[in-house]
Amino acid sequence: MNNTKKQVGILFAILGASCWGISGVASQYLFHHTAVHPVSLVGLRLFVGGILCLLTALVQPSSRQLVLGIWQQKRTRNRLLLFSLFGFLPSQLSYFLSISYGNVATAAALQFLSPTLTLIFMMIAWHHRPNRLETLAIVISFSGTVLLITNGNLSMFVVSVWAIFWGLMSGVGQIAYSLLPKPLLKEYPTSVVVGWGMLLGSLPLLPASFRDHSFYQLTNWQWANVLFIVIVGTFVACLCYINSLKFLSATIAQILGSFEPLTAALFSVLFLGQNLGLVEVLGILLIVSVVLLQKPQRSAHAS
Repeated sequence: MNNTKKQVGILFAILGASCWGISGVASQYLFHHTAVHPVSLVGLRLFVGGILCLLTALVQPSSRQLVLGIWQQKRTRNRLLLFSLFGFLPSQLSYFLSISYGNVATAAALQFLSPTLTLIFMMIAWHHRPNRLETLAIVISFSGTVLLITNGNLSMFVVSVWAIFWGLMSGVGQIAYSLLPKPLLKEYPTSVVVGWGMLLGSLPLLPASFRDHSFYQLTNWQWANVLFIVIVGTFVACLCYINSLKFLSATIAQILGSFEPLTAALFSVLFLGQNLGLVEVLGILLIVSVVLLQKPQRSAHAS
């Protein structure tokens, strides 16, 4: 039975990560073929995704009372606002901006630098001395990043500087995104924490979403992309990841999350005709491989 549960958890984790990766491909198509702006799309994505997550929590008797209960204490209110505005919002927005300036494969890979960036932060802020394994993780991440953004030619970047900048900011945002909700996740269901995080994170962006008239100019196929990003790439992906945590440790779920950049790279080649050279693929694999070197830890993730 335990083996079966683990297999179910692995399936959910892979499915969730794959949904995030494919939705990134759909986002790249929109950004490169329509006038839809990343700010508008992220606002819409988080708003609808947050509502769907909270509705899911409301229909479950075990979490129904906690949807509003999380607001009853000042401590949890403040933590939720910090998570929404300084974790969820910047990590999501910078990720989609990176896709718009570059491509989803690069953006997804750079986002996976967050474990290495967390380690560097600990070294600077807490004077942490890295051990051999941590030093190896930094070297591998740095090498993979250089290969990815230069394609082996150190004299030039093969992707936009803005794509690199926002991709790195996405990785920085992932640090806050992973650390800020930890106390909340010990007391409240993930659907409640993530649902409110999405909904509140969308509020600063919603005015731009409502003013973006490019949505009215989309074809039926392009609207199908928007719906896929909002429903499958946000709500379904989040639920799959949440369900995987019932059967897997957070560490295993994080490792399986590497299917996001791998899926993004594969589908961008298949459906967008993007050319990824062997050097770029090697760079992606090096960056993603670093999650295998991480120590077990609890984390939240919802790209």
